Amino acid sequence: MNSNISAVTVSKSDNRFFPDITDASSLLIVEGPDDKEVIGAILRVHDMEPRFAVSVEEGVKNLKYAFSSRLKSTNTLKKLWVIADADNDCNAKWQMLRDCMIANGSYAVTPKTPLPKDGAIFDPSDENGITVGVWIMPDNDRPGMLEDFIASLTKENDTLIGHAVSKVHELDGDRASHPALFKHAHIPKATIHTWLAWQDVPGRSIGTAILKHKIDFSAPLCRIFLEWLGKLQPGD
Repeated sequence: MNSNISAVTVSKSDNRFFPDITDASSLLIVEGPDDKEVIGAILRVHDMEPRFAVSVEEGVKNLKYAFSSRLKSTNTLKKLWVIADADNDCNAKWQMLRDCMIANGSYAVTPKTPLPKDGAIFDPSDENGITVGVWIMPDNDRPGMLEDFIASLTKENDTLIGHAVSKVHELDGDRASHPALFKHAHIPKATIHTWLAWQDVPGRSIGTAILKHKIDFSAPLCRIFLEWLGKLQPGD
């Protein structure tokens, strides 16, 4: 790892790290800017220069439309990866993306095709088609989202994450006293941002926490995710 990487900051609006989408042969579709920031930070920590572009689609409906539409674009695109949040049901989110591939007709996918725990990669039947990769946060199995992925990678000796979990659940259980409280579905987001608020320095972004080595990069989930993501690189 680069010993100077912790001094680097990462911004949700910093597009210089990833190649331009125009004429990209490898493209990653994500739901929101936090996903792009986290991916950029993880790659920087591992001294990996991305040779793929990232398209932020701002929500699951836009992500589904972009995924389905991009599958039809074979002029320059050769690899299309997508990262989506499981939210309440990982299987339902997988079904949504799987149905897009079934409708496209170029993949050996059926309504019963399972989502591999180490992330999906499907080659097209046409040699000139697009190879597809799917990862559903946090781990291709559980309900949850990006923030659950980050929480599961906090270090074993982290003394703050447990307190953040307890405090957020305590507030969630007393909603009548807090009319402006976060939505129940956003408990993972509230937990991670509470954890970030208690760091030294407080309130920095998730990407910056990653660059400051606040998560365990040796954790199996991180290694599996990075291996899956690395296969998006052109020529790999």
